[in-house]
Amino acid sequence: MNRPELSRRRATSKLVALVVAAAATLGVCQAVAPPDTAAATGRDWFAVPDSALVRSLGDIPKGPCSPAPKAQACQGETPSAIDAAKGNFPMSVPGLGVPLGGAGAGAFMVNQSGTFGPWNFGGQQDTSWETRILPQAAFHVREQVGSDPATVRTLAADGPNNVGTSGVVAARSWGSPLPAWNKLNVGDADYAALYPFGWMSYKPFKTDVSMRFFSPIVAGEDKRTSLPVAYFDVRIANHTTSSTDLSVMFTMPNAPAHVSGTQTDPTVGFGPDSVRTGFSSRYTSANGVQAVTLSADDPTNTPDSAKSEWTIAAKPGPGQKVSYVTSWNADGDGSDIYAHFQRGKGLPNVGIDGSASAGAINVQAKLSPGQVVTIPFALAWDFPQIGFANNQTIWMKRYTNFYGAQETTSNDYVDGSYPFHQSFPIARDALLDHDAALAAVQRWWNPLATDLAYPQLLRTAALNQLSTLFFNNTFWEGGLVRNSVVPTGFTSAGPGQHLNARRPNSHMFAIQDTGAGGQSGMGETWDIQSYNYRLYFTLLPNLFRDRLSAEIEAVSIIGNHNGVDLYSPQSGDPFITFGNSTDTTAQPVQPGTDSRPPQPGVSQWLDSPSKFVLQWYAYAKINGDTGLLREAWPAIKNQITWLQGTIAPGTALPDDPGVMANIYNGIPQAGPGIYNSQLYLLALTMGIATGEQLGVDPVYVAGLKTDLAAAKQQIELLLWDPVQQFYRFSSASPLSAYKLIDTFFAQHMAEDLGLPDLVDPDRHKAQLLANQDSALRYNSAGDLIGAELASNAVPGEGIGGVWVPSAYAAAADYVAASKRYNLPALQDYGLKVALAMSEQIWLNPDNGFAFDPPQFWAADTTQNYTYPAYSQFLSIWDLMNAIKPLVRPSV
Repeated sequence: MNRPELSRRRATSKLVALVVAAAATLGVCQAVAPPDTAAATGRDWFAVPDSALVRSLGDIPKGPCSPAPKAQACQGETPSAIDAAKGNFPMSVPGLGVPLGGAGAGAFMVNQSGTFGPWNFGGQQDTSWETRILPQAAFHVREQVGSDPATVRTLAADGPNNVGTSGVVAARSWGSPLPAWNKLNVGDADYAALYPFGWMSYKPFKTDVSMRFFSPIVAGEDKRTSLPVAYFDVRIANHTTSSTDLSVMFTMPNAPAHVSGTQTDPTVGFGPDSVRTGFSSRYTSANGVQAVTLSADDPTNTPDSAKSEWTIAAKPGPGQKVSYVTSWNADGDGSDIYAHFQRGKGLPNVGIDGSASAGAINVQAKLSPGQVVTIPFALAWDFPQIGFANNQTIWMKRYTNFYGAQETTSNDYVDGSYPFHQSFPIARDALLDHDAALAAVQRWWNPLATDLAYPQLLRTAALNQLSTLFFNNTFWEGGLVRNSVVPTGFTSAGPGQHLNARRPNSHMFAIQDTGAGGQSGMGETWDIQSYNYRLYFTLLPNLFRDRLSAEIEAVSIIGNHNGVDLYSPQSGDPFITFGNSTDTTAQPVQPGTDSRPPQPGVSQWLDSPSKFVLQWYAYAKINGDTGLLREAWPAIKNQITWLQGTIAPGTALPDDPGVMANIYNGIPQAGPGIYNSQLYLLALTMGIATGEQLGVDPVYVAGLKTDLAAAKQQIELLLWDPVQQFYRFSSASPLSAYKLIDTFFAQHMAEDLGLPDLVDPDRHKAQLLANQDSALRYNSAGDLIGAELASNAVPGEGIGGVWVPSAYAAAADYVAASKRYNLPALQDYGLKVALAMSEQIWLNPDNGFAFDPPQFWAADTTQNYTYPAYSQFLSIWDLMNAIKPLVRPSV
């Protein structure tokens, strides 16, 4: 056996236990609770599921850095524009953690130092998330067991100070808690994460002190999911032989939600720095909830900060005592507030300075031996507006609709209806609702977190990767406040109107997915998002129903425009303007980047029309929404007509343009190719199914059946390689010798949605079985790191590197096919690839991919990667659904 083969076998053996265990549990249908990992340590902390990511607090690696001449932001160089295009900025960031914050409310992470950051509150004011923390924001514990000396610790460690050969690496460095505080050391706590929950378990205390933190993300529910709320439950178990006095203090600054704004050009869409001044603070108590609120009111504040505030609140239990400070010096070293806390007598219930720059709330409890208490805290914020296009467009956020904001029938905000200053009511309601909210989250989360039908590592990856949907610059609107952008397009509601203005009580949703993932303002595209439809439309249909209507409206309008690639730089706003109302051509519209009339071999992004049809049909199918399907019918016909305009005379399949053909835009594809052609078959099949279900346009539907038969015949004749037993990536050389890992994306979607096969099932099975190992890729240590995007019959030869999200999608097809064809080897292969990639993302901290997975890494190393935080990796949920169908609990 040669050395490369030996190293590969050793690498594969590292995954054998994972794959065998996964394969053995695929038939399990009942959730089985994992062992109590807290009990296993001998400490009475919050129980953490076996599928949670667990790291030592404060132990944060430096992260990979590609050698020159690649982008050297990882060595401290100032990132250039090309660095962003390469995906090396934002780069992978070791030490990230669970985000807190509702959909569209703004979010921050509780990182693996235990501090609050990075932040993503700025909308398009920022070019990416902000790698900063609030050094004044922390929890603190004072423990005194019997007559022993008190232990006082701040429950956070110093942050990383990452220095490269060119200086401080800002994107991988954040600050530390204030210097006067007695911080934790590296390893003084364990950090665990399984979104939307995080846990920290603290070792320096004689009692057992732990914390659980989460936001109430509830599948299928608007109100809780939209709330700007973070829960922090501090659990103390006294298993000493003495009575123990415990104090838990929560400190918070009166901070701007974001500070960096790097663009002022309204044509780009980014905006100026946030301005937040006019500080005040107050103590409030109601319904057993006690709180300190930190406000900012000044006419000069920018819209994102206007009348904004933070509230820190607690709901004490019997025998517990609350004290507070309404103001302490956030610009100092923290000794002023610490001096009061260390005495153990509670806080003075006044402001200790006049700055209103920070506040604190403290809960004291006396625990008898054997007593266990949990003290619930909440952080709520009220930053109710979000701006786009240099603040020329202002929207209310979705949560405001539940606290007074009203809208007109065209979904414009009713001026004066929102009372502002609602952070205390939000915090109060959240704490009063605590147990019900926790139960509502656990109803959808528990089966996914604990069901042994899903391999443990896939549970880790799927749930934690879900966090990007609520962190990557999510926008969920609650009414248009004002718009001074000069409209360049029109909607069915009239010139200059925003999308969905014709649909009362709609609330449109969008999320960043491109331009290095975390980078804002670069687009939301359905060539990416279509891979995530099973997650979106099964667990979170309430987020997507109205935005689908907006997209249907956009692509139903005849005109030459750039469609609905949301957050487009052209408008700076996802839902205000698009296109050119002066264009009177009658050509159907392709809703992607290519806005030209269709032309064979010229038109680009040929996957977009089919993927729009896919999302409309899939949502209607999964949710039984015939109304949406009927609404989409004209748009479905529109997209099919556009696609048929890209078919050369005498042929039956779309003709790829050579460059920018589809999501794999970096790989030249000419002539008919398997990816776009199979998607065209899917669009035809869904068009036929829609027409028949609605009972409309029988002559048109009959024509689609004729087109489908011709297209299927040509795919089999032109693209099937009978010798190598696979469908050629492209009909043109050199890709005619390569098979695509993502060949059967469209076929798998058809199967998943109960539609007829797009390709010959015997050939589908044959390709999945043929020469599987040719696509597997290993690093220099012999570790399996995934499957390459395109491979040929020669082992190790390929194109495209490991395209992580597409390999997850392919794994889903392998698992589904293993059930369909009763071939366990297919399941084993799919799981092996998916687990290898998940291991690199979640179990290798040196990569820095946790909560920041990349779109791509090289065929021989994960150190060379692009596009961190690229949301296509939510395709892992398609794999979860293939293993065991996802179910949304009733709300």
